[in-house]
Amino acid sequence: MQELLPLSWTRIEGIRPIYRDITLPLSRMRWISFADIPYDYSLQILYEDLLPTYPEGFVLRGCPPSMARFFREMKCGIMRTGSEAVLNLREPHLKRKTIAGSLIRGKKQGFVEELILNESNRQLLRDFRKKTMHAEKPQLKHLFREDPDPGSRLFIFRNYDGIWLAAMTLSRRGRSEMHTELMLRNKDAPGDIMESLVAGIFGILGSEGIQEWSLGEVPFVFPGEIMISPPDTTETLMLSLASCSRHAYDFRSLYRFKNKFAPVWRPVMLCADTVPSALMLGELAIAMGFSDLLLHQSVSSLKKLLLPDLTSSSRYRRYL
Repeated sequence: MQELLPLSWTRIEGIRPIYRDITLPLSRMRWISFADIPYDYSLQILYEDLLPTYPEGFVLRGCPPSMARFFREMKCGIMRTGSEAVLNLREPHLKRKTIAGSLIRGKKQGFVEELILNESNRQLLRDFRKKTMHAEKPQLKHLFREDPDPGSRLFIFRNYDGIWLAAMTLSRRGRSEMHTELMLRNKDAPGDIMESLVAGIFGILGSEGIQEWSLGEVPFVFPGEIMISPPDTTETLMLSLASCSRHAYDFRSLYRFKNKFAPVWRPVMLCADTVPSALMLGELAIAMGFSDLLLHQSVSSLKKLLLPDLTSSSRYRRYL
């Protein structure tokens, strides 16, 4: 099995890697959010390419444990940031009673279909995103491939009237590994739709000989024995801030959904050519739009608290 790359990085038939990076606002380090890496690039070759390409320093997130171990051997800094839900397509992940019931109900609503990623379907995907539950909120950025590349795949669950109820895009992480990018649900869709979509994709990928499918990361969560050693100072700070931010990003509900499929939970790491710090976490939060989302949700929560008083004041003024 080829060495796994970070989440949303892909392997390509090429001779040179293609990096997409963001400059962090204060340290001026570069966060490499996505990359297309040639199949014949080992971690050693990749590391030797990163050093001269990013002399100002680099940060990688979404790294699997094997990659984190390699970078630690290279005297780089690492920290745990969450876990990804991995499905082995040769294992019976869909046999649980809770999933079986969802699939029976889902079949009454519609069916799963793969669509070619042409411009017409790309536009339909963009339009569909506007109909999802969180469409009106500030969106997280640079964490997944929002605009699917030519090698990505698009799956939808549509009802029998042709209306999209859910959609997922997948990227190819390796020759036998796929990774979930977008996971979208129509705000008016009935329950059990996402479970049915996952099950449909599971069957399609398994029939193609794909071995592994990642449902993606759940940040700030370390199920079971993943976090064997106690968190260090920076990890403790991250987890404390995450607990205070659940009103902005409900990572626990995301965990409960993905855990329905009895996945293997694989640690997700941050790797950098320097020791991760509170400043680095803050810069990443700004760059990925988490700070904007936190502010938006905090203001919304405050308005909800104040709304009864404001409504009462408005009614009182009408009778003066």
